Amino acid sequence: MGLRFGGRRGWHLMGSLEGRTVIVTGATGNIGALIARTLLERDAAVIAPSRSRERLDDLRAYLGDQVGQDKLSQLRTVIGDVGDDSSAAALGRRIGDQVGGAANGARGVDAMVASLGDFVAAPSLLGASTAELQRALDGYLLAHHRLARTFLPAIAESGGTYLFLQGPLAFDIYPGLGTDLISIATAAQHMLFRALARETEGNSATVAELVTHAMIRDRTAQPGSPIPADAVGPFAVDLLFGSHANLHGQSIHLTSADQTPRASPNL
Repeated sequence: MGLRFGGRRGWHLMGSLEGRTVIVTGATGNIGALIARTLLERDAAVIAPSRSRERLDDLRAYLGDQVGQDKLSQLRTVIGDVGDDSSAAALGRRIGDQVGGAANGARGVDAMVASLGDFVAAPSLLGASTAELQRALDGYLLAHHRLARTFLPAIAESGGTYLFLQGPLAFDIYPGLGTDLISIATAAQHMLFRALARETEGNSATVAELVTHAMIRDRTAQPGSPIPADAVGPFAVDLLFGSHANLHGQSIHLTSADQTPRASPNL
């Protein structure tokens, strides 16, 4: 069972993150874009990889509207994917070029947000093909494993935070939505997180999981969402750079807007 924080006590929203660099995979999607927005607003540099130049251009346009052109200059986009081991290694080298030529792709990076997935709808598990299940596993479990193999060792060297992004489908079945394959794949992804957190226990990396219960589409909260869109980015960034004891290995469920960290006049 993950942690569900019921209030803001203990969460401290930091000020400027100037000089910090964060890789945000999935930045061209919904949650990733909201996190990238907050990072840019806080003056961090953001590296956003994607297979699609068109989606990166869309991200740049969205973020430009949200944060302005001055802060947008801190966004660096990289073409690449983690579809197989060689592609993941190539992506690591490209990102290494962005941060000063580090061969492993993450030295010099302060944190990483791992948000990947390929939504595979299946009205019936018994009617789903093995290929559809494999696609779901490829998009979540295997992609996250390749991402961690490529970047987590160097994040550990820098003493940074590696944050898995997760959804509630990993922890429950939602009948009638056609999401059972996603539940299976993301439940496996959750166990990957737990195993990696145990394996890296005692080194300088912090490995944590953020489970967002927000209903986000087109980077906007949908009716009935318990979390407003503007809450997700600040909460995630506070996990990356706030002062939180014993965060390593924790699965943190964001279930209420009351959990959103807010700047305190005492800080």
